[in-house]
Amino acid sequence: MSNGKTEEMLTQLIQIVGAIQSEIQGMKAEIKGMKAEIQGMKAEIQGMKAEIQGMKAEIQGIKAEIKEIKTEIREIKERQDEYEMKNEERYDELMRAINTIKADQDYIWQKAVRNEREIDKLKKHS
Repeated sequence: MSNGKTEEMLTQLIQIVGAIQSEIQGMKAEIKGMKAEIQGMKAEIQGMKAEIQGMKAEIQGIKAEIKEIKTEIREIKERQDEYEMKNEERYDELMRAINTIKADQDYIWQKAVRNEREIDKLKKHS
């Protein structure tokens, strides 16, 4: 082989190796960029996980509050039922008393009418 051809082949090899190195450098830069992007995504995911944990804690708090409210509502309903029963009892008691008073009043009026008739009869006979 001649020196010219060898030099030409070496020049071509150097150019090919240079192109490959340049391509490798480009790939390394791309990989570095991808790694940075992945790290950013990991950080975002960690942030999202933290937010989700916070939301879960809030939801648990809300559930506890709802449970307390339900208990309070149940207690209020029970008290309301008790008040309604007491009111019904009082109403029945008042109605009995009113009916007794009405019956007494009717009896008194009847007796008064009878007495007035008797008095009137006695006046007429005297």
